[in-house]
Amino acid sequence: MMMAHFAYVIDGIVQRVEPIVTSVIEDETGKAQESIGQAFMVSLYPDTTAQQWVRTYYPLGQPDPYPRGKYAGQGDSWDGVEFASPVALENGVTR
Repeated sequence: MMMAHFAYVIDGIVQRVEPIVTSVIEDETGKAQESIGQAFMVSLYPDTTAQQWVRTYYPLGQPDPYPRGKYAGQGDSWDGVEFASPVALENGVTR
Protein backbone atom coordinates (compact mmCIF):
# COMPACT_ATOMS: atom_id res chain seq x y z
CA MET A 1 0.00 0.00 0.00
CA MET A 2 1.47 3.32 -1.10
CA MET A 3 1.36 6.21 1.34
CA ALA A 4 1.38 9.96 0.82
CA HIS A 5 2.64 12.28 3.56
CA PHE A 6 1.47 15.76 4.44
CA ALA A 7 3.26 18.19 6.73
CA TYR A 8 1.11 20.41 8.92
CA VAL A 9 2.81 23.80 8.80
CA ILE A 10 2.08 26.82 11.00
CA ASP A 11 4.02 30.05 10.48
CA GLY A 12 6.58 28.22 8.33
CA ILE A 13 7.34 25.50 10.92
CA VAL A 14 6.34 21.84 10.54
CA GLN A 15 4.22 20.79 13.50
CA ARG A 16 3.76 17.15 12.46
CA VAL A 17 3.64 14.86 9.42
CA GLU A 18 0.60 12.70 8.70
CA PRO A 19 0.51 9.67 6.34
CA ILE A 20 -2.53 8.84 4.22
CA VAL A 21 -3.16 6.14 1.63
CA THR A 22 -2.13 7.53 -1.77
CA SER A 23 -5.31 6.34 -3.48
CA VAL A 24 -7.24 8.88 -1.37
CA ILE A 25 -5.50 11.77 -3.17
CA GLU A 26 -5.70 10.46 -6.72
CA ASP A 27 -7.77 12.22 -9.37
CA GLU A 28 -9.97 10.49 -11.95
CA THR A 29 -6.88 9.62 -14.04
CA GLY A 30 -5.10 8.00 -11.08
CA LYS A 31 -2.58 10.82 -10.60
CA ALA A 32 -1.93 11.94 -7.01
CA GLN A 33 -2.91 15.58 -6.48
CA GLU A 34 -1.72 17.70 -3.58
CA SER A 35 -4.93 19.76 -3.58
CA ILE A 36 -7.05 16.61 -3.10
CA GLY A 37 -4.82 15.62 -0.18
CA GLN A 38 -5.07 19.08 1.34
CA ALA A 39 -8.87 18.95 1.17
CA PHE A 40 -8.83 15.46 2.71
CA MET A 41 -6.61 16.61 5.59
CA VAL A 42 -8.96 19.55 6.26
CA SER A 43 -11.88 17.09 6.34
CA LEU A 44 -10.01 15.18 9.08
CA TYR A 45 -8.88 18.32 10.92
CA PRO A 46 -11.58 20.97 10.33
CA ASP A 47 -9.78 23.56 12.47
CA THR A 48 -6.99 23.69 9.83
CA THR A 49 -6.79 25.18 6.33
CA ALA A 50 -5.65 23.60 3.06
CA GLN A 51 -2.66 25.97 2.92
CA GLN A 52 -1.38 24.55 6.21
CA TRP A 53 -0.99 21.07 4.66
CA VAL A 54 2.01 20.59 2.36
CA ARG A 55 2.85 17.31 0.68
CA THR A 56 6.27 15.95 1.55
CA TYR A 57 8.06 13.03 -0.08
CA TYR A 58 10.29 10.12 0.74
CA PRO A 59 13.12 9.99 -1.79
CA LEU A 60 12.43 6.44 -2.99
CA GLY A 61 10.78 6.18 -6.38
CA GLN A 62 10.68 9.91 -7.00
CA PRO A 63 12.18 11.43 -10.16
CA ASP A 64 14.04 13.93 -7.99
CA PRO A 65 15.52 12.23 -4.92
CA TYR A 66 14.24 14.97 -2.60
CA PRO A 67 11.45 17.06 -4.06
CA ARG A 68 10.93 20.13 -1.92
CA GLY A 69 14.41 19.99 -0.44
CA LYS A 70 13.94 17.07 1.96
CA TYR A 71 11.36 14.89 3.65
CA ALA A 72 9.75 17.13 6.25
CA GLY A 73 10.07 16.44 9.94
CA GLN A 74 8.69 18.12 13.04
CA GLY A 75 10.51 21.41 13.63
CA ASP A 76 11.66 21.81 10.02
CA SER A 77 10.97 25.06 8.22
CA TRP A 78 8.92 25.54 5.04
CA ASP A 79 9.61 28.59 2.89
CA GLY A 80 6.92 27.91 0.30
CA VAL A 81 9.34 26.00 -1.94
CA GLU A 82 11.46 23.70 0.22
CA PHE A 83 11.65 22.18 3.66
CA ALA A 84 14.86 22.72 5.64
CA SER A 85 16.23 21.41 8.92
CA PRO A 86 16.59 23.89 11.78
CA VAL A 87 19.93 25.66 11.90
CA ALA A 88 21.70 26.05 15.26
CA LEU A 89 23.03 29.55 15.78
CA GLU A 90 26.04 30.43 17.93
CA ASN A 91 23.91 31.49 20.90
CA GLY A 92 22.10 28.14 20.96
CA VAL A 93 18.97 29.42 19.27
CA THR A 94 17.62 27.55 16.26
CA ARG A 95 15.86 28.92 13.23
